Amino acid sequence: MSPSPLPGSLRRVLLRALLLLLLVAFSVYPTWSLAGFDGTEARRVQIALEMAANDSWLVPTLGQEPTWAKPPLHYWLLRSILPWAGLDPLLLRLPAVLSAWLAAWAVGELLRRWFGARAGWIGAIGIATSPIVVSVWPTAEIDPLFAALTAVSLCCLATGVARDRRSLVVAAGLLGGLALLQKGPPYFLFAIGAWLVWWRHRRLRGFVPYALAMIGVALCYYVPLWTLAVAPAQMLTVANDESVGRLLGYEWHHVADIPAFWVRAVLVQMPLVLWCFWEWRGARDARMDPGDLMLRMASGAAVVAVAILTVFPGRSTRYILPNVILFTFAVAPAVAHFVGMRGPLPRFARIGLVTTGLVGAIALVVIPFVPRLGISALGLAAAAAVLPLVCATPRQVVIACMLLPVVASWTVGLDRAMAFPIGPRARAAAAACLKRAIVQLGVDAKDLRTAGHFDSPLLLGLGLLPPGDESGRRPWTSRWVLHESSDALPVPANYAERLRLVLPFKSFVLRERVGEGR
Repeated sequence: MSPSPLPGSLRRVLLRALLLLLLVAFSVYPTWSLAGFDGTEARRVQIALEMAANDSWLVPTLGQEPTWAKPPLHYWLLRSILPWAGLDPLLLRLPAVLSAWLAAWAVGELLRRWFGARAGWIGAIGIATSPIVVSVWPTAEIDPLFAALTAVSLCCLATGVARDRRSLVVAAGLLGGLALLQKGPPYFLFAIGAWLVWWRHRRLRGFVPYALAMIGVALCYYVPLWTLAVAPAQMLTVANDESVGRLLGYEWHHVADIPAFWVRAVLVQMPLVLWCFWEWRGARDARMDPGDLMLRMASGAAVVAVAILTVFPGRSTRYILPNVILFTFAVAPAVAHFVGMRGPLPRFARIGLVTTGLVGAIALVVIPFVPRLGISALGLAAAAAVLPLVCATPRQVVIACMLLPVVASWTVGLDRAMAFPIGPRARAAAAACLKRAIVQLGVDAKDLRTAGHFDSPLLLGLGLLPPGDESGRRPWTSRWVLHESSDALPVPANYAERLRLVLPFKSFVLRERVGEGR
């Protein structure tokens, strides 16, 4: 007997998922294909490698020392990929790429069910082609997957609460639990805003199953950890350092940084955030209908998170990545209404098109005289310059907003990816040079350690995972010690400098113990 065909509705869901997967892969590929680890990507990979070397699933280590700054879900994923991916950045970034796809698909299906197919496609494609998604999402870092888990959790929660769907509320709790295992308490920075709207309009009705699901997932890890490996008090100390402890380091210059943070908070949500105040529902129900509540919970989560993060020092843009998905979910119905409009373009759309075209035209003139911008930027500038000439309807404006980031990805982004191996942040050539010098000096890897906060990409390039001392305060006992020259470390008098590697971004020193007791 031949297998029975899939139901038509399921086939359509799978087809939409496949199309979104292809779109996400195409949009992010230039950044995804970056040849080498950038930023703190390699730090995450190093921790996963050490967990594999130690045959441990419970205790993340860095430099063979336990590190409790982040929960282990991301390290579990990387460790699972390592046996067949090796140190290939393309494969190790796969969880982040898939998280963007799953977030786009989930948001699209939620919007489709309650606001129609047009809103569903706009929400899904808006996420898949968001400037932040195509430019920073595909990394081996923790934040992209955390952003996807957090945002989809709160979108499911908003839909479940507004539409009285308990299964979605429980699903929100399960995803929230995974977000806690991905990055920990930062999930609550976003959840608080959704909870406030929930309490205001539904008095948190249904909170218990959501909370139990979330806590249950988290305890699946923390109960074995606290029972077998570490005392809860030690974990709480680290949590305090990562949250409340940061507040204690607040200084006046952090106040001056607030306007720049707010600007970044808006820019990460471009371009669909421009429709945030667009009236799509006509006359509103003063009692707040389910559609209002869904979207208000999502936007409340994003706005309150920005408000809370405003008082934190060192507000990196990656902390607000969930807002990309939350605001797209919140404004997609408004954008869908705009797309269906007939007649001339509204004034705000005309102003936006003319401004974009003017910026593009100016860039076409300026770019040839600024070599560091790269010739590839001319493609993006040309695309921006012609927008006022080719966009005459609301539908065309929205399509242009979604295509422009992809054009940027395949011009400026592709040029950056191709130039990275010879750029100042690349580590491959530096690691090869340092490795040759270490071999010539006869360094025994078993008698080598690092001191202070050492550069993980360089270690991975060397093929070494030596013990370390992040604090840099412990006595030096090994024969050989690697450290960054910028670290204010107490260097013992009997350790002589044998090698100094000076790179554009930092310098490294190799020291050997000399004299008595060598």
